[in-house]
Amino acid sequence: MSGRQAKRDPEMSLFASSFGKREDNMDLITGLAVVIGIMGGIATWAAIIIGNPYLLIWAVFVGWGSFYHCGGKEAGFKNSAVANLWGAVCAAGALIALTSIGVTAIMAGICVGISIVVLILAAKLPLLSAIPSAVYGYATTAALFLLGAAAYGEGVGAITKVAAAVVISLIIGNILGYVSEKVTGAVVKA
Repeated sequence: MSGRQAKRDPEMSLFASSFGKREDNMDLITGLAVVIGIMGGIATWAAIIIGNPYLLIWAVFVGWGSFYHCGGKEAGFKNSAVANLWGAVCAAGALIALTSIGVTAIMAGICVGISIVVLILAAKLPLLSAIPSAVYGYATTAALFLLGAAAYGEGVGAITKVAAAVVISLIIGNILGYVSEKVTGAVVKA
């Protein structure tokens, strides 16, 4: 990176210097694009080949993005994965309450409202402080239940299976995020 480029993009120069980037190295964005593109393609292929209802490629990508949203590295992995799990648990709780009480628009609003209050108040605990990542877990669980619950059965068991499918997929996404960060670091350094 030339001095002129560093002056224009100080964040990139700080990141690049932490990787020992030289003029002839791949830049960070290109490295991320290549690594995540290749890994994302392989992950999509694998999910299709495996065809397991507990491996949802769209939720894998949500977990992958959540990892980077939480800053990456080990701390980002922990914060993202725990918050994703917490969000899924909160959504499952709301769905179980709603289906037990009886599904009406007003009850849906009440169950969602209460569960979101709980989800966000839990952010007072450092381990659950990544609110956006908790929302990713909540939203993916609610989406799968609303759009595909029949594939998982009926009742509380189905909601539990939906939440498990989402959590497994989000965790795999977080793992892929961690791996892609390490591989990108190696590619950018090389």
